[in-house]
Amino acid sequence: MLVAIDASPDSPDNSLNRTIQFAKMSGATVYLLHVARGHLIPADISAGSRLGVPTVEDDADVRERQVVQNAVDQIAAAGVEVHGEMIEATEHDVADVIVQRAKELEVDLIVLGYQHYRGSAVAQHVVRQEPHCSILLARPPAPALLAGPREPTQR
Repeated sequence: MLVAIDASPDSPDNSLNRTIQFAKMSGATVYLLHVARGHLIPADISAGSRLGVPTVEDDADVRERQVVQNAVDQIAAAGVEVHGEMIEATEHDVADVIVQRAKELEVDLIVLGYQHYRGSAVAQHVVRQEPHCSILLARPPAPALLAGPREPTQR
Protein backbone atom coordinates (compact mmCIF):
# COMPACT_ATOMS: atom_id res chain seq x y z
CA MET A 1 0.00 0.00 0.00
CA LEU A 2 1.36 3.40 -1.02
CA VAL A 3 0.30 6.17 1.35
CA ALA A 4 0.83 9.67 -0.01
CA ILE A 5 1.00 12.21 2.79
CA ASP A 6 1.56 15.92 3.05
CA ALA A 7 4.47 16.27 5.45
CA SER A 8 4.43 20.05 5.45
CA PRO A 9 4.66 21.06 9.11
CA ASP A 10 1.49 23.17 8.82
CA SER A 11 -0.60 20.35 7.31
CA PRO A 12 -1.85 18.00 10.00
CA ASP A 13 -2.56 14.51 8.72
CA ASN A 14 -4.16 12.03 11.08
CA SER A 15 -4.46 9.23 8.53
CA LEU A 16 -1.62 7.27 10.13
CA ASN A 17 -3.90 5.46 12.58
CA ARG A 18 -6.13 4.35 9.71
CA THR A 19 -3.06 3.33 7.73
CA ILE A 20 -1.91 1.16 10.62
CA GLN A 21 -5.36 -0.44 10.89
CA PHE A 22 -5.56 -1.22 7.16
CA ALA A 23 -2.01 -2.56 7.06
CA LYS A 24 -2.62 -4.86 10.04
CA MET A 25 -5.93 -6.13 8.62
CA SER A 26 -4.43 -6.86 5.21
CA GLY A 27 -0.86 -7.73 6.19
CA ALA A 28 0.35 -5.05 3.77
CA THR A 29 3.69 -3.33 3.71
CA VAL A 30 3.29 0.45 3.88
CA TYR A 31 5.24 2.69 1.52
CA LEU A 32 4.90 6.19 2.93
CA LEU A 33 5.50 8.88 0.30
CA HIS A 34 5.76 12.62 0.67
CA VAL A 35 6.17 14.57 -2.55
CA ALA A 36 7.85 17.80 -1.51
CA ARG A 37 7.03 20.85 -3.55
CA GLY A 38 10.16 21.64 -5.49
CA HIS A 39 10.71 24.81 -7.41
CA LEU A 40 12.53 25.35 -10.64
CA ILE A 41 14.52 28.48 -9.90
CA PRO A 42 17.23 29.68 -12.21
CA ALA A 43 20.38 30.17 -10.20
CA ASP A 44 23.15 32.63 -10.78
CA ILE A 45 26.42 30.97 -9.86
CA SER A 46 28.77 33.54 -8.47
CA ALA A 47 31.55 33.59 -5.95
CA GLY A 48 30.33 32.78 -2.46
CA SER A 49 26.71 32.13 -3.35
CA ARG A 50 24.99 29.45 -1.25
CA LEU A 51 28.22 28.27 0.30
CA GLY A 52 27.38 27.09 3.78
CA VAL A 53 24.37 29.39 4.10
CA PRO A 54 21.15 27.43 4.66
CA THR A 55 18.05 28.94 3.11
CA VAL A 56 14.45 28.84 4.29
CA GLU A 57 13.81 26.11 1.71
CA ASP A 58 16.60 23.99 3.22
CA ASP A 59 15.01 24.34 6.66
CA ALA A 60 11.62 23.30 5.28
CA ASP A 61 13.24 20.25 3.72
CA VAL A 62 14.68 19.22 7.11
CA ARG A 63 11.31 19.70 8.84
CA GLU A 64 9.47 17.72 6.16
CA ARG A 65 12.00 14.90 6.41
CA GLN A 66 11.49 14.84 10.18
CA VAL A 67 7.70 14.60 9.75
CA VAL A 68 8.17 11.64 7.38
CA GLN A 69 10.63 10.00 9.79
CA ASN A 70 8.23 10.44 12.72
CA ALA A 71 5.42 8.89 10.68
CA VAL A 72 7.62 5.93 9.71
CA ASP A 73 8.63 5.46 13.36
CA GLN A 74 4.98 5.56 14.48
CA ILE A 75 3.89 2.95 11.94
CA ALA A 76 6.90 0.72 12.66
CA ALA A 77 6.22 0.93 16.41
CA ALA A 78 2.77 -0.52 15.70
CA GLY A 79 4.43 -3.59 14.20
CA VAL A 80 3.82 -2.77 10.55
CA GLU A 81 6.54 -3.08 7.91
CA VAL A 82 7.06 0.43 6.55
CA HIS A 83 9.36 2.26 4.17
CA GLY A 84 9.35 6.04 3.86
CA GLU A 85 10.60 8.34 1.17
CA MET A 86 10.47 11.95 0.16
CA ILE A 87 10.68 12.95 -3.49
CA GLU A 88 10.91 16.53 -4.68
CA ALA A 89 8.78 17.53 -7.66
CA THR A 90 7.11 20.61 -9.02
CA GLU A 91 3.51 21.06 -7.94
CA HIS A 92 2.04 19.97 -11.27
CA ASP A 93 4.06 16.72 -11.17
CA VAL A 94 2.91 15.47 -7.74
CA ALA A 95 0.22 13.13 -9.07
CA ASP A 96 2.59 11.73 -11.70
CA VAL A 97 5.14 10.91 -9.00
CA ILE A 98 2.50 9.18 -6.85
CA VAL A 99 1.25 7.02 -9.72
CA GLN A 100 4.77 6.23 -10.96
CA ARG A 101 5.95 5.11 -7.50
CA ALA A 102 2.81 2.97 -7.08
CA LYS A 103 3.60 1.27 -10.38
CA GLU A 104 7.29 0.79 -9.53
CA LEU A 105 6.45 -0.65 -6.10
CA GLU A 106 3.64 -2.82 -7.55
CA VAL A 107 1.26 -1.84 -4.74
CA ASP A 108 -2.38 -2.89 -4.61
CA LEU A 109 -3.67 0.35 -3.13
CA ILE A 110 -2.88 4.08 -3.23
CA VAL A 111 -4.07 5.98 -0.16
CA LEU A 112 -4.26 9.75 -0.48
CA GLY A 113 -4.26 11.73 2.76
CA TYR A 114 -7.31 13.78 3.64
CA GLN A 115 -5.89 16.96 2.10
CA HIS A 116 -6.83 15.30 -1.22
CA TYR A 117 -10.43 14.49 -0.18
CA ARG A 118 -12.44 17.07 -2.15
CA GLY A 119 -11.51 19.25 -5.05
CA SER A 120 -7.85 18.32 -5.01
CA ALA A 121 -6.15 18.65 -8.36
CA VAL A 122 -3.68 15.99 -7.23
CA ALA A 123 -6.44 13.46 -6.42
CA GLN A 124 -8.25 14.22 -9.68
CA HIS A 125 -5.06 13.76 -11.67
CA VAL A 126 -4.26 10.46 -9.91
CA VAL A 127 -7.76 9.14 -10.67
CA ARG A 128 -7.63 10.30 -14.32
CA GLN A 129 -4.41 8.38 -14.88
CA GLU A 130 -6.30 5.15 -14.13
CA PRO A 131 -3.48 3.49 -12.20
CA HIS A 132 -3.20 -0.29 -12.05
CA CYS A 133 -4.51 -0.37 -8.46
CA SER A 134 -7.35 0.93 -6.31
CA ILE A 135 -7.35 4.42 -4.81
CA LEU A 136 -8.59 5.33 -1.35
CA LEU A 137 -9.20 8.96 -0.40
CA ALA A 138 -8.93 9.41 3.36
CA ARG A 139 -11.85 11.32 4.80
CA PRO A 140 -10.90 14.47 6.70
CA PRO A 141 -11.11 14.38 10.47
CA ALA A 142 -14.02 16.03 12.21
CA PRO A 143 -13.53 19.81 12.56
CA ALA A 144 -13.23 19.41 16.32
CA LEU A 145 -10.20 17.17 15.86
CA LEU A 146 -8.46 19.73 13.68
CA ALA A 147 -9.09 22.49 16.20
CA GLY A 148 -7.32 20.53 18.95
CA PRO A 149 -8.36 19.92 22.53
CA ARG A 150 -10.75 22.35 24.13
CA GLU A 151 -10.67 23.69 27.62
CA PRO A 152 -13.46 22.25 29.76
CA THR A 153 -16.35 24.61 30.28
CA GLN A 154 -17.76 25.20 33.69
CA ARG A 155 -21.51 25.19 34.23
